[in-house]
Amino acid sequence: MRYLLLTILFLSACSAATSNESEHQHQGNGVHSNHQTAEVETRTVEEASTEDTARDYFTDTVLVRHDGAQQRFYSDVLADKTVVISFIFTSCPDACPLINAQIQKLQSEVEGRLGDDIHFVSISVDPLTDTAEVLSEYRDKFGAKDGWWFFTGTPEAVTKVSHKLGNVFEKKEQHSTTLLVGNLKTARWRKIPSHLPSNVIGAQLLDIANETLD
Repeated sequence: MRYLLLTILFLSACSAATSNESEHQHQGNGVHSNHQTAEVETRTVEEASTEDTARDYFTDTVLVRHDGAQQRFYSDVLADKTVVISFIFTSCPDACPLINAQIQKLQSEVEGRLGDDIHFVSISVDPLTDTAEVLSEYRDKFGAKDGWWFFTGTPEAVTKVSHKLGNVFEKKEQHSTTLLVGNLKTARWRKIPSHLPSNVIGAQLLDIANETLD
């Protein structure tokens, strides 16, 4: 039930992913022209509004960070942070470099907060190829600073986390190109098309990050 709910909350159009997004997203700039009118969507995940329920909701599935550290998904990666989550794989020739270039620009938009209350989380959907060592070299190509983490893991772990975030795909090329921005303290999440200008994405990110509980 929670799996289905999170899928609906994060990616309301996920059921059409194969016929729409996945068909176009690995075709370079064509992807972006097809999504110019996409809207930013914001949701409050009530089932993850407390630490205990959030841990149960997102799970503490273990992933492996680019430096080889094993990290529990909720407790180590998400808890008490605002995160920008993206899905990539290192052999992707078109959409993924564009996503990473956007996130690279975001680093300057949140200067001083990256690695503190804001973290970027890039999850490989090709974990058998993208080992921690491969991801470490890959992130250097995009000038990733402290606070921009890349993750891999067992195929089972990556699939479980991806599904929890509504990223359901049969082939790695079908992964979502949407950025998921979440404030774990307020349980507010926002789905942002990655093709938007980086300053727009940055403003949307800071809007979520600056929210406080009433």
